[in-house]
Amino acid sequence: MADFDKLCKTAAELSEFTLPSYDALPDIELYMDQLTGYLNKLLGRTCRSEDGVPLTPNRVNNYVKDGRIKRPVQKKYDRERIAMLYMLCCTKQNLTLPEASALLSMLEKEDTAALYEEFRALQEPIVQKCAAELAACEQNEEQMLKKALELTLRSTAERFVAEAIISSLWHEPTEKKEKPKKEKKQKSNTNNI
Repeated sequence: MADFDKLCKTAAELSEFTLPSYDALPDIELYMDQLTGYLNKLLGRTCRSEDGVPLTPNRVNNYVKDGRIKRPVQKKYDRERIAMLYMLCCTKQNLTLPEASALLSMLEKEDTAALYEEFRALQEPIVQKCAAELAACEQNEEQMLKKALELTLRSTAERFVAEAIISSLWHEPTEKKEKPKKEKKQKSNTNNI
């Protein structure tokens, strides 16, 4: 039996979805535990993960090690890194990590604050629109299931198109090719003549 009260609560919460502006993100640098705690509160509203936690210290460390986000300064994460981590976690819900990272890096162009504000301006109404669609459904299991199918199919088609756009615009940086080692010239042996 469907829990319509839970669905109504979810729709109500999502209808009021907002993100803090870039300037409202913490202006003090955060240590790892503070960072993951803060971001998990934001991400928990729209992102899911198989282990129940959208962002873990291991994931953050891997993103840093792989160059997906800039290294922290003295193990502290500033506003720019917080914003980038939020956007990376959201976009990798539907894209592979390399695709999500590539998309954000192509859009960033050295201004994380502007990208985050653009991201925020896009995400808020999309989440609110989905909430309105959920709220508009009658409390009928069949209608809810059809809405879930519609959202799934739309999400699948939108992901396919997004991947096509990213792959057509993304040019992976070429790694520095190692110069072939020059072979040492063998000294000629005059005794063999």
